Amino acid sequence: MQDNRISLDGNWEFLHVADDRLSGPAEVRQITVPSPWQAQFADLRMRAGIGIYRRTIEIDEAWLRDSVWIRFGAVFHNTKVFINGEVVGHNEGGFLPFSFDVTPHLKPGANEIKVRVDSPTDNPAEFPDSPFAEIPFGKQSWYGPLSGIWQPVYFERRIPDHMNRVRLVPNLTTGKVSSGVFFARPLTDATQIRIAVMDPSGDVVLDEMHETQVGVTSMPFEFIIDDVRAWSPDHPNLYRIRLEFIRNGEVKDEIADNFGFRSIETRNGKFYLNGEPLYLRSALDQDYYPDTICTVPSVEFLEDQFRKAKELGLNCLRCHIKAADPRYYEVADRMGMLIWTELPNGGMATDRSRGRKEKLLKGIVDRDGNHPSIVIWTIINENWGVDLVNDADHRDWLKRTFAWLKAYDPTRLVVDNSPLAPSFHVESDIADYHFYAAYPDHRAAWDQFVDELSNRASWLYSPHGDAVITGREPLMCSEFGNWGLPYPKDLRDAKGEEPWWFETGHDWGEGVMYAHGVENRFSDWSLDRVFGDLRRFVIAAQWQQFRALKYEIEAMRRKPNLAGYVITELHDCHWESNGLLDMRRNPRVFHELFHIINSDTVIVPKWERASYWAGETASLGLAIAHGAGQVLEDCKLEISLCGESQVIDLPRIEAPNVLDLGLIEIRLPDMSEPSLRRISLDLRTADGRVVAHNHHDIAIHPKRTRPVHARELVWSPDEDIRERFQALGYTLARAFEESTLIVSRTHNKAIADHVRAGAKLLLLPEEDMSLYPFFPHWQAVKVQARAGTLWSGDWASSFGWLRRQGHFARFPSGPLLDETMDRVLPDYVIANCNLLDFQARVFSGLVVGWIHKPVALGVERSYGRGRLVASTLRLFRDEALADPTATVLTDALVELAVESRAARLEEAVRAAEAAA
Repeated sequence: MQDNRISLDGNWEFLHVADDRLSGPAEVRQITVPSPWQAQFADLRMRAGIGIYRRTIEIDEAWLRDSVWIRFGAVFHNTKVFINGEVVGHNEGGFLPFSFDVTPHLKPGANEIKVRVDSPTDNPAEFPDSPFAEIPFGKQSWYGPLSGIWQPVYFERRIPDHMNRVRLVPNLTTGKVSSGVFFARPLTDATQIRIAVMDPSGDVVLDEMHETQVGVTSMPFEFIIDDVRAWSPDHPNLYRIRLEFIRNGEVKDEIADNFGFRSIETRNGKFYLNGEPLYLRSALDQDYYPDTICTVPSVEFLEDQFRKAKELGLNCLRCHIKAADPRYYEVADRMGMLIWTELPNGGMATDRSRGRKEKLLKGIVDRDGNHPSIVIWTIINENWGVDLVNDADHRDWLKRTFAWLKAYDPTRLVVDNSPLAPSFHVESDIADYHFYAAYPDHRAAWDQFVDELSNRASWLYSPHGDAVITGREPLMCSEFGNWGLPYPKDLRDAKGEEPWWFETGHDWGEGVMYAHGVENRFSDWSLDRVFGDLRRFVIAAQWQQFRALKYEIEAMRRKPNLAGYVITELHDCHWESNGLLDMRRNPRVFHELFHIINSDTVIVPKWERASYWAGETASLGLAIAHGAGQVLEDCKLEISLCGESQVIDLPRIEAPNVLDLGLIEIRLPDMSEPSLRRISLDLRTADGRVVAHNHHDIAIHPKRTRPVHARELVWSPDEDIRERFQALGYTLARAFEESTLIVSRTHNKAIADHVRAGAKLLLLPEEDMSLYPFFPHWQAVKVQARAGTLWSGDWASSFGWLRRQGHFARFPSGPLLDETMDRVLPDYVIANCNLLDFQARVFSGLVVGWIHKPVALGVERSYGRGRLVASTLRLFRDEALADPTATVLTDALVELAVESRAARLEEAVRAAEAAA
């Protein structure tokens, strides 16, 4: 029945007004349908309000038979439709389809269609019945509004009592499908429904006729398919059902849909898909698009995105707090991707907002319930739109809604509230939680979180005595991640212009989300002298992101009690840059490597150090995490470094399981130059096939000799520092007055006077302090703690760096501070160094997000006849000589402090000549 639709997509006239109190002339312009108006007009980027759409269409008289309906995929949020000047219907809700019978309003020839869309602000004076906080809206409060007609529109010619929906509930075990077909109106005459089912190969496996009764609005039916083929990500077997509406021997109507046989369940804290173990390897998908906000650009775009997701090793996407375009789920069904999808949250919990959430939730299940890819529903995300922490009524409502949803759709798992501290679960099929920690800076905090989560921490559930807990819910971290910036030029549109959303994000996180001007900030703060150019900085940031995700996933895979995870996120979303792809779905630099840590079977290293002296023996914990798949038998683990290898025979491993191999010792080679080396790990079958591969990178430093400035007379007000420097081979001054190098955690007037007279000061602060008088008072350079500030980098990542030139060229990684410098990462920063300082004096620094909030981690400056070198990099965490990084860094800082400016200028010239 291909001739029964007329698409209304395309160009419409459009008028935007702030509210009903329109005064004066307004601009009528052209708009593309479907697509939010914010995506099309620069002056409306962040504007809700009222939009009026208009177009005319010619309709041939021969087409106007039966009934004609105007159908909308989704319009945000309140819709009033006019045909030829007459109202044909109203709709409230921004995410689900709706339609109106327009038969009596159409005529042969030209027809005018007018659609008024109210996209509420949160001002009840403008929108008293539906202020923004009381409607479901999802992430629009983050990435900007979504308003207007954002899914397709069309006329459809059908009989008045046509079939408008079929619900299918397949049972994998029995092959039985419990079904029901629903009619637009009560049946007016005797009708037969012919049901045909095609298997995944296209063969007809069922063809039968059903009689209906006059006056009914639905018809239940069931059927059994023999030898069913299960749907799974590896084998996305889809069956197709076609229903024909036959009256008086003639086919009057037809609908079709796909479905699949699959089961999803939990047992003893694990997921099982079709009765087989499932380790959930998921990523958050905000379902936003580079040019159209939430409107799907094309099916081909979705196919490309899902293909890249599978290349990354993902088997699930958590489609985040929105009801996606149905094509999203159709592609997931066809390509084999599990979907965890969610109810759009609102801003307030009132009787009206609850009613809207409940209505939307039922509508989502009714619209999308036939998709086998959807395996999990979430009702609330992170306590948004409710107050579970403080309000017992809200917790009670959530428990009731959970019970209703479980009863209405028993084929899927349900999460009540996917929590971030301080919120929690009240009753849930999955005990998930969200946590973000910067890496490598806060890996200890990440380890603590993983340990507590795997031990079923008390913070998972309501502490008020009203939680329902079985103790068998699968445990998982359902949001975690780190940033890796995209390259700005890769995000430009067909005209070569930067994305409009580069100008948004300035109101988040003290402005660190603001993307516009990133190129200027990169050069203004002299980061080109550290990284070369912006693309190299982006590449370094993306590799840092990979190392962060690698460590975090490995920490979780070591825990047999954890059943999966959700990475934040599949793709960047506007200014939020923690995606595995960028906003235009360009891959990160690690795309082809990511599967090594994101697979059913992963070799899991556990390390305490990533920096060693040459000739040392390294200890590396190892485990094999086998989350799903066939039994591993007669396998061997090969561990290789610098051409030397050892092999471990492994016992039989069944999924789901984690085999802990304990500590493996590896003798490191002697080296005369510092080097970054890779410990390779390969899991092989008896015939040599590689089942899994991983690696652990370490820095190896040559054995330390006597320091260059061993005879420098060192003095410190701190006894532990004096003892350390003596242990490092430096000469201690007998008194403060005769010292040529002061090493101190703080400073005072006596120290400043001594430096001004010609001494050198190596200042290693461990508390907040001013650096006056070494910097002018008006510059207000000061040491500040990172804790509780955006410099911590837990959400919008911070990027710390060390200029690998001169004395610091002996560090083999970088310029970013990675895990090889794990033991010296700072708790403090040096704020308010200016552009001139960053040109030459700042040798180590840190930026946040899109290169904002630049601070120093190390700066040197002449003062009188002496010089100050200040650094917040931690040198005293371990015993003297225990950590090569801290030891080598100490020597480098001493050399920088002691050597003359002329020598340093000469070194800079040599470095520039070498670079040229």
